[in-house]
Amino acid sequence: MNHDDKVGHAGWLDDLDELDRHELIEQITVDAYGDEAYWSFHQVIGEHVQFPVRASIAGADVTVTEIDFDGDERRGLTATAHRDDHTWSVSLLDVEFDAGQPRIARLADAYRRWLGIDK
Repeated sequence: MNHDDKVGHAGWLDDLDELDRHELIEQITVDAYGDEAYWSFHQVIGEHVQFPVRASIAGADVTVTEIDFDGDERRGLTATAHRDDHTWSVSLLDVEFDAGQPRIARLADAYRRWLGIDK
């Protein structure tokens, strides 16, 4: 089964910016079992965030061009980050998003909370 078939609910999340964190997590993960919630977060981010976005990793400014999930629940969602002539794939948990990027910051915060990690 294609992961897009498992998470067809994400496209209707038009009120994303009005939902509190708990409601956002609930809407993203509704009817998701196993790794489907990761795919749901991946799909919502892909549909509602315009890349590239500014961010930082360990205090270093980077540009994030993509969020991905390769099916490995231990690694979770990853971000493709660029700085100068270097490109890295890092855990989304290691990325801090610029205050000027509120949508991806909210979604990353919801993802952290869903995993049980509060900042």
